[in-house]
Amino acid sequence: AVVSTQSTGTIAVGIASLGLVAVYPKMKLLTDYPQVVLGFTFNMGAIMGYSAYTGNILAVTPLALYTAGICWTMVYDTVYAHQDKLDDIKVGVRSTALRFGDQTKPILSRFVNGFGWSLFIAGVAAGMGPTYYLATFVSSCMLMRGLQLVDLDRPHSCWEFFVMNKNIGLLIWLGAIIGNFL
Repeated sequence: AVVSTQSTGTIAVGIASLGLVAVYPKMKLLTDYPQVVLGFTFNMGAIMGYSAYTGNILAVTPLALYTAGICWTMVYDTVYAHQDKLDDIKVGVRSTALRFGDQTKPILSRFVNGFGWSLFIAGVAAGMGPTYYLATFVSSCMLMRGLQLVDLDRPHSCWEFFVMNKNIGLLIWLGAIIGNFL
């Protein structure tokens, strides 16, 4: 019932997200990049929420937030996948952890940069205040520092990095709320 009250664009984004939800589980068997599909899937809410609020799906703010979310997902889920890489090899599951191998940290560093720049662009497009920029800068630094410190060959270290991301999300959320006013 709620969906029927939305714009055509919002409904289309919702339907597209269902397609992504449907195909994601098979991606670990079909591609070395299931984390990309997960990023597309998990972060569709940035576009759908903005569209539901404004009726517009092609604005800079939601597209920048979507891009930031995809970059962030690539980082935390690739590190998460490093926990299971030995078992994944045995059973034929594919991942960016296996694809990137020893180059994981340099590659993910680029995604952290994309995350930070995309949040910056979203903030400019939305007219956010300085608190937002401070929070997103600190969250980007936390993500980069965590990436530097994680030991990709120790599952517990990968798990700690993954769990630390809830703090990054909280900081971004608080920065967005407060940055809307300050």
